[in-house]
Amino acid sequence: MMSLSRRAVPGLLVGAAAALTGCDLLPADDPAPVPAPTADELLVDAVAAQLLAARNQALAVAGGESYAALHDAHLVALGRPAAPGTPLASPTTLPSGAVDAGAALVAVEQGLRTALADGAVSAEDGSLARLLASMSAAVAQLVHGAAA
Repeated sequence: MMSLSRRAVPGLLVGAAAALTGCDLLPADDPAPVPAPTADELLVDAVAAQLLAARNQALAVAGGESYAALHDAHLVALGRPAAPGTPLASPTTLPSGAVDAGAALVAVEQGLRTALADGAVSAEDGSLARLLASMSAAVAQLVHGAAA
């Protein structure tokens, strides 16, 4: 068996360290920079926040379950589920001002419809634009159906 001299061991260690610095075996001192979000990613974040707010508003009004369910489906389509594994909450009944709460819900939904349509126009990705446009149409149909 071959034995290493005391002079050879430090030389081997320096050589091994030099070889490892040129490969990916040693962790980098600086982590890779996180890329800035794209315009569409920022748009999806904003739309998801609006959908979540509209969902919560709908759950606060008796009869708002269909709006909340629609918003939950839209959040899932955007990859941003409201609360994974959590069923829809029960709406609270508002003894006084229920008409005002219903009118406020319709106003929120109409604002959301407009925001979704605007988002569809500003989206850079065609698939996202079509998704937002269809969401806007779905909200419009639900509001129109509730008013009829």
